[in-house]
Amino acid sequence: MKTFLRKSAVQILLGLVVALTLFLPGLLYNMFAENPLTWFRGEYLWMFWAFGIVLCACPSFRLSATVLTGLAFLELTQFASLAFTHEYITPSTIGLMLIEYLDVAESTVANSIHFLHVPLVVLLPYLLCLEILRRTWAFPFKSRWFVIFVIAFLVFPLVRIKTDTDRDDIVNFFPTAKNPTLVNTLNSYSLYFGVLLPESLFGRTVAHQFPEYQIRETGIPTSPMTVVLVMGESLTPNHMSLYGYGRKTTPFLEELTGDPDFVHRKGYSAANATRAALPMFYTLQYHPLDENRLRRQDSNLFLLAKQHGFRTWYLSAQNSNCLNGVNLGAIDVMITADTRPELFEREKDEGLLELVREVPSGGKNFIVVHQRNVHLPYQTNIEHRPAFQRFPTEGLSFEDSTINAYDNAVLYADYLYRQLLQELRQRTDGPLYVFFTSDHGENLGDNGHWGHDRLDLVSSVVPIMFYARGGDGRYVREMRQKPPATHYQLGKMIARMLGYDIRNPAEEGGVVYVNGVASQGRSGYMRFRVSGNGELRDLRVFRPPFEAVEGKGRENVKRVTHSIPR
Repeated sequence: MKTFLRKSAVQILLGLVVALTLFLPGLLYNMFAENPLTWFRGEYLWMFWAFGIVLCACPSFRLSATVLTGLAFLELTQFASLAFTHEYITPSTIGLMLIEYLDVAESTVANSIHFLHVPLVVLLPYLLCLEILRRTWAFPFKSRWFVIFVIAFLVFPLVRIKTDTDRDDIVNFFPTAKNPTLVNTLNSYSLYFGVLLPESLFGRTVAHQFPEYQIRETGIPTSPMTVVLVMGESLTPNHMSLYGYGRKTTPFLEELTGDPDFVHRKGYSAANATRAALPMFYTLQYHPLDENRLRRQDSNLFLLAKQHGFRTWYLSAQNSNCLNGVNLGAIDVMITADTRPELFEREKDEGLLELVREVPSGGKNFIVVHQRNVHLPYQTNIEHRPAFQRFPTEGLSFEDSTINAYDNAVLYADYLYRQLLQELRQRTDGPLYVFFTSDHGENLGDNGHWGHDRLDLVSSVVPIMFYARGGDGRYVREMRQKPPATHYQLGKMIARMLGYDIRNPAEEGGVVYVNGVASQGRSGYMRFRVSGNGELRDLRVFRPPFEAVEGKGRENVKRVTHSIPR
């Protein structure tokens, strides 16, 4: 019995040593990083600890050492990417790295003096762990059956990707700031070797060729200057009185209609789901199949802003995985519901106002404010503010209760817009430009549908609003004379304010693309034309697989005519 207890205790302790080894590189790297990484999460401690226990139970030290050495090598590539590009390694980066390995090696050698901390933060914990295991290898229990559990741990990310309900939307498994680095590393390599590489080799997907964007600098914006993008959540203009809805859900926005510096219209989102729409918006991705935008990131709005001297802010009441597929290295300050959970649990979306107050006045700032409140369950996100529960939700049918809860949430959002503009007017110097839109719209019983998971027009219609104080009057005139009708056009206008003219040779006049719930067209997308008077024509729905003919897909033709009023 004493032997059993002794071996069990040693096994548990050595498993903990392995678990800490898997976490420690992230902790050590934070000593050198401008923006700290999430190095530890309790839920992964138990997973890593269990892995350490079974790893120490393997009969061969050489096998266990090989596994740890392999993980260390993968983490080296991760931290090299973080140090050099300030971005997590993605499946696309892995593919490029394997193709251009000579260039990667040459750049690594040439710049090694600047990144000596990278091998140190990774190799020190792993080498120490290997030495501890070598010296104590004879003490724990041993069985060849534990090798199966080690293999299961290593392939678990791929199994999860293959079996998850969102498995078609691979961007959901891209690196996210809320995960420890090893989790992001295993996800990226699993995606590349288990999904993208086999698909490219065995023809499940085809490469669509799109020309590169032409990015021209138009001058450095003056300082001070503030550009703000308020990204709503599931906000449809069909339930905003600003756009003619019967209930008075947006009294403040209606007051602004008398201001010559306020412009509003209806438009179309880049996709009908958050994690598909936002990478397209922030990288100015026009066509859902144009993977170059996510791979190259040269038209990333955060990057463009930073290159022209703006301090970049991402303030979100949602989790950081909403930015999956977006280069995070150009974001100076990133605060989300992951990093400040106590704030958003207490204040809900009003926590965003508190964060805006932390932005120092003066200088040039590009600020993205991402809301949460108009999101299922609508009532939960405003239950802390009884004043905005104007429409009853108790004792009603599902339909009536849901619509009333949604309208209450819109009323609360309108209040937030009032408070946000008040804060910005008081705290900012120089020109102030504020854009309001939403990641996508929402079905509220339209044609019998609820939510936004369907590839339809209702869930893609969003508000597009603009407010300016001071600054260049041409932007207000342009918004009035030729307002953006899509996320893509809105993003290009923001880029102009940041000092860039973006030209896309593949852009088609009057043609709008709306992606489905999965990135890169994996759940299909829509293509239609919008005439000058807002009439919608020639709607086509494209479903995978796609043909590699001039970047266009095989179509399930469905043609309708709609009118989207301004």
